[in-house]
Amino acid sequence: MLRHSVIWRLRDTTTPTLQAEMLKGLAYVRMECPMVRSGDYGDDVFGGSRRFDDPPPFEAMPVWRCGKDGPPANYDVALHLDFDDWDAYRQYGPHPAHRAASAFNGAVSWDELTARVDWYLDGEMPTRRGHLRHVAMFVWADGMSEQAKQRALNAVRALSKAPGVEAVAVGHNVGRLVSNYDWILDVQLPDRAAVEQLLGGPYYARAMEAVAAATKYEWTARVSHIMRGP
Repeated sequence: MLRHSVIWRLRDTTTPTLQAEMLKGLAYVRMECPMVRSGDYGDDVFGGSRRFDDPPPFEAMPVWRCGKDGPPANYDVALHLDFDDWDAYRQYGPHPAHRAASAFNGAVSWDELTARVDWYLDGEMPTRRGHLRHVAMFVWADGMSEQAKQRALNAVRALSKAPGVEAVAVGHNVGRLVSNYDWILDVQLPDRAAVEQLLGGPYYARAMEAVAAATKYEWTARVSHIMRGP
């Protein structure tokens, strides 16, 4: 199964009403496009890029100057759509519902910061409606060895042993867009408390230490959202 995952970072001028309209559009796409096998979407439960302790946009450090300090904040909204194959995905592109949603999303988000990964989901990873999904996308550092990459991948797969984790999937980008990220981590947990425990605990810290050593970590894109699929 081919999964198309997208994460957006909203503009500072995007109001809560506009964000709600964006979520409605994502739900509409999932229902109206017959080539979509299943889907999920949601907004970040921790406030996304608008955390109260973040500086205002005109004082925030640009992401390209963050170095290995990591991303300044989470992203805001995520969409995951499943297709049987590439033919179905190609039919999705020109569909009117997709075109309308894309136009609206481009008006309320920073399109140049949008993170995407098209990846194959091996086996079944059921979307547990009402549970939480933590998604992170990464870009490999230039010249990174296969051994270093494998250490990072092994480290994130080890998150399956962390308390509260229900499922872990890792996918490599197979999409053709040059702007796509290289790979994605998808972790499912029962509730917000479990996500907070994971992100603040030793398992995630060890995993991100290995990931930061092998990636352009400042470009990481993350969202933790309630699952609304399938």
